[in-house]
Amino acid sequence: MIKIVDIGYQFVHVGGFEISRPEGSGDYLFLYLRCPTEVFLDGAYRQLPAETYLVFDKGTPQIYRKWDAHFINDFIHFDFDTYDQYFEKLGIPFNTPFHLQNNTEIIAMTSDLLLEFFSNSKDHENVMAEKADELFHKLAELYHFSNEHSKKINDYRTALTALRQKILTRQYCPDNIEEVAGQMNMSVSYLQHLYKNFFKNSIHQDIIHARMEQASHLLVHTGHSISRIARLCGYDNTEHFSRSFKKYKGASPRTYRKNHLY
Repeated sequence: MIKIVDIGYQFVHVGGFEISRPEGSGDYLFLYLRCPTEVFLDGAYRQLPAETYLVFDKGTPQIYRKWDAHFINDFIHFDFDTYDQYFEKLGIPFNTPFHLQNNTEIIAMTSDLLLEFFSNSKDHENVMAEKADELFHKLAELYHFSNEHSKKINDYRTALTALRQKILTRQYCPDNIEEVAGQMNMSVSYLQHLYKNFFKNSIHQDIIHARMEQASHLLVHTGHSISRIARLCGYDNTEHFSRSFKKYKGASPRTYRKNHLY
């Protein structure tokens, strides 16, 4: 059974704080950092961002600090009647920082556990143990979901980076975003969201940029008609192409060709 030793929720240390327990606290520690914090891990301090989680194993050092502003955290000190590889079975690593895609449920469950900690309800110890067990199982569920989500995002980042390189170097000139989304096997809206999030530029802007650069090259280095260049750059309507080109380059295709021919 899990036994809660101490608990804090949105606990604020005004003006900074330092914990230095080289041999641990004599129990396990679940820690949620609500602010950037320096944590001593693997022989050196690491600056961890806000919304980082840690589960410290019993008997391992608990050393962390923040001096440049208020230190805010949630914590649960706890122990077991008998430890039977509880966290190993859940798949949650000890002494390893991690983040969750959505931690709303964990925050709410921590708050609920705090209320129970200070209550005098019937069968209080068993209720605490059940609530703590539910919290850690939910933590494991969200931890594994977040890891899978991160892996997918990294895979998408690699694929979209390669795609962007092909678009910007004019190796690939898609007719529209729907074509790209189909190749990536994702919805148009999700493609647009990921692309903008990764590159701070929309895929539509990159496609237009690539088309205009390709058009510029063809105008200067070939004798193709403007209508043919428009079609080669993905435009069925020559007037639309000309308006887009002038907006992008500041001159009509005809004027641009004249000014750049030697």
